[in-house]
Amino acid sequence: MTETTLLVTVDSLRTDHVQYMPETLAFLDDTHDAAFATSTATPGSFPAIIGGEYPAGNGLEEAASVAHEFDAPSVGITTNHLLSQEYGYAAGFDSFTSPKGGGESLKDKGAILLERGSLPYKVASWGYNRYQQLRSYIEETEKSFRPAADVVDQFLHAVDGREEWFGWLHFMEPHHPYDPDGANVDRATAQRVTRRVLSDRGSEEDEALVRNLYRQEIAELDAALEPLWNAIPDETRVVFCGDHGELLGEDGLWGHPGEMRPELLNVPFGTRNAPDVGEVVSLIDVPTVLTGSEHRQGTFDRDTAFAAYGDRKAAMTADHIATADGTYRLDDGEPVDDPGLERELERFDPAYVVKEEALQEDLEDLGYA
Repeated sequence: MTETTLLVTVDSLRTDHVQYMPETLAFLDDTHDAAFATSTATPGSFPAIIGGEYPAGNGLEEAASVAHEFDAPSVGITTNHLLSQEYGYAAGFDSFTSPKGGGESLKDKGAILLERGSLPYKVASWGYNRYQQLRSYIEETEKSFRPAADVVDQFLHAVDGREEWFGWLHFMEPHHPYDPDGANVDRATAQRVTRRVLSDRGSEEDEALVRNLYRQEIAELDAALEPLWNAIPDETRVVFCGDHGELLGEDGLWGHPGEMRPELLNVPFGTRNAPDVGEVVSLIDVPTVLTGSEHRQGTFDRDTAFAAYGDRKAAMTADHIATADGTYRLDDGEPVDDPGLERELERFDPAYVVKEEALQEDLEDLGYA
């Protein structure tokens, strides 16, 4: 197995916006247009990315973690509390860093006292978000999530001097609220406008600003990743991918709700020094590519990818997507006939993919919903 292996995952990155990451694109050997998420939100994507398995609504099965497959020291750094030890993601890592969550913040402490998903919980969640908005008027506003440059610095320090290692870095840029350093508005304003637009209360001017903020977040992430690409050994096997996409006003929708849409399911996927894969890639194949051998439900040669969110499901080929609403071309959304793909969709049973209301509850925790 390759002596140094790196997985880089990016939250909420649209495939058609990777163009704003020229340094990353130049570093990668290959990119794959027909790559698909297993869900439209983080809790439904990472059991696939890290475990090679479809999600069951309760995080990662610890024995499934690809980190167990590496004899080399392993370092994981995530910036999303849904990717924490609580959800099984520390399994197999010698060093693991993530946001604490679980009662450390005012919002988390309140969640312990309320039944998650209940009306009082939702009211409390709304009130907390309003509190955050009002506080931003009177206090200096910090970046919403841990900055990418900090993550890169910590990782490079952790592997400095080591001849072999496995690393996983997850970055929250460009997850909303979009608040890049180089915006032409202050950070508090950027966060308020983003929240306003995502709650359907923004003007056309607000919407244009939010789209620009999203692009800037991506460009700034690319700049933060450049020292990482320059520092790691040239022969390092690298997988770079998004966990799901983002809606930027299509049909009046923003963020990443559960709709089975190409903007959310078609994700960026690129590699360096990695084995060849087929025309279609699913995020469930990531551990297979990282290790060079088939892991759980992953494969090197795939014709069809599948996704689910709650009771919604989708099946995708390189050209078409089939959902309960019909079958469409991926490139222009025009209806098509594809009986074979529709049969694949019918046979795919998402009952085991998402149980209970875990996704919705976790999204409320993060302020998605």
